[in-house]
Amino acid sequence: MSKNTSPTTEELLSFSRSETKAYIFSLQESLQKKLNSGLTMDDILDEEDPFDALELLLPQEVYPILVLAMINNIRSNTVIEAILEGLERGIEEYRNRTSQDL
Repeated sequence: MSKNTSPTTEELLSFSRSETKAYIFSLQESLQKKLNSGLTMDDILDEEDPFDALELLLPQEVYPILVLAMINNIRSNTVIEAILEGLERGIEEYRNRTSQDL
């Protein structure tokens, strides 16, 4: 994974599974630091959307799992695997949608 801590959706498409997992943990750590500093999710979302690059790739049913895992600092293998599997499905669907638009 590149040192880019805020990859674009297009950059995420080139990540390996391990790079994606590392990115998710990095995003989670960053979010936790902000929450632990006293900011609320509303405060954070007023400044930025930390999930922006992932939003187009995650299926609708997986997106809330990601957000809850991030906010509650959940790192269990079961939850992370569900997110990664959903993301892989979402990437395939995204690629199919974008290739049809060409």
